[in-house]
Amino acid sequence: MNVGGGPPRLPLLRLRCSSTERLRSLLTREPQWGFVLPQVDNKAGDDAIARYRLRSDSFFVEVHFHRQGEQWVERDCQIVPGASVTLRLVLNDCDPARITKQLGIEPSRAWAKGDVEAPLSARGEGLWIREVLPAAMVYAEEKVQELLALLRSCAGWRTVVADPAVQWALITIQFYGCREQMSGLSLDRTVLEDLVALSLQVDVQVSAE
Repeated sequence: MNVGGGPPRLPLLRLRCSSTERLRSLLTREPQWGFVLPQVDNKAGDDAIARYRLRSDSFFVEVHFHRQGEQWVERDCQIVPGASVTLRLVLNDCDPARITKQLGIEPSRAWAKGDVEAPLSARGEGLWIREVLPAAMVYAEEKVQELLALLRSCAGWRTVVADPAVQWALITIQFYGCREQMSGLSLDRTVLEDLVALSLQVDVQVSAE
């Protein structure tokens, strides 16, 4: 492997790690994974990470490299769940536009109670939803931290969570995992303290393919 600017951009099937038990099982079950090219390359000094993903909502494969002389050598790999992280405000009879104005943050999607454009299962309540880093191939913990940073800087947050029209506020984390390896969610103490301070509940949903 030539050093160049970083590890070679090889399909997953061409990497040594593809022969590990986890990835061999995945490639046998879903052969199209073998032809995926790295979508993210991160390099820091003599270390680099290549990340592979089949679809924007799938888990991703993270391969670690280390530079030894003139070569980039594979060290290990892991399968990381994809994750959708959203702020979800459940509303009574309230115009979501009022919530948007109070927060000064645009929602990813929102609808009032009974809105015919809302999903049928959600028409009994109003919802205001903001998803963070929707297309980013990063760990769920990073998305949670991004959302909390957004709320900490939001002057209108306290007004919104105290509003009688807001039934509750929660962070929803939807994991999209791989049956060959499922990782958990690890939130450090400062994140947990932020969740309490911001009056947020957490709802975690998991699916595997």
